[in-house]
Amino acid sequence: YLFPKAGRLRDWTVRRLARTAHGVIVTNRADEAALAGQAAHLARIPIGSNIAVCPTDVVAVAGVRAELGLGPDDFLLGYFGFLNESKGADTLLAALAELPAHYHLLFVGGRTGASDPLNNQQFAGQLDGLIERHELRSRVHFTGFLPDEATSQHLAAVDLMVLPYKDGASLRRGTLMAALAHGRPTVTTEPAGPLPELSDSAAVHLVPPANALALGRAIEQLAAQPDQRLQLGRAAAQLAEQFRWDHIARQTATFFATL
Repeated sequence: YLFPKAGRLRDWTVRRLARTAHGVIVTNRADEAALAGQAAHLARIPIGSNIAVCPTDVVAVAGVRAELGLGPDDFLLGYFGFLNESKGADTLLAALAELPAHYHLLFVGGRTGASDPLNNQQFAGQLDGLIERHELRSRVHFTGFLPDEATSQHLAAVDLMVLPYKDGASLRRGTLMAALAHGRPTVTTEPAGPLPELSDSAAVHLVPPANALALGRAIEQLAAQPDQRLQLGRAAAQLAEQFRWDHIARQTATFFATL
């Protein structure tokens, strides 16, 4: 595995693998277009949620919100996944700084992963600086690493997921797949290229990337419209049926059988 910042070396390695492999599976339309004509056998098979969806209930959700010290009128935003610059947590903090004090933000999961640790840890430190500069310490919460059941409970406790990827929403993103699989209303960013699975499904609310003002407006708009959030969540869960791992396994087995 070569992390994205490996640049030309990464691109050359991936394309060489595609040319020499008996078969290639890509997870999204952009990669399919990029490798068209370079692989002998090419299939597009999506990825699913990077965590299991565990059953939860109102008692567990109330417990999570109580642990965070939230009141009945507080509105909880959620961010899921490791911190790295491409995921736009700095844009989210900038938006939060302009929102009223009853808006809180929950970072669900560990801070940084094994990929590109130095840059990601540096970025996490920059986020800590933003939190202090904007006096957000009492409104920003971190869970740290959680098992699947606790992760599902925390995602269920969130009023609105916010995933402001700077390179646009993509079906490569397991964190987006997790939000969809959990049926959470989600604000994310406009894809870099055509992505009918999102644009045609009304399963997410899209905003321009790296635009804290537009992000904040979308958050306030959806906070004031609980019925719209409910519709988004239902559409997300319906869309996520396409990305169930049992379906993915069958598609993969069928592809292998053709090689």
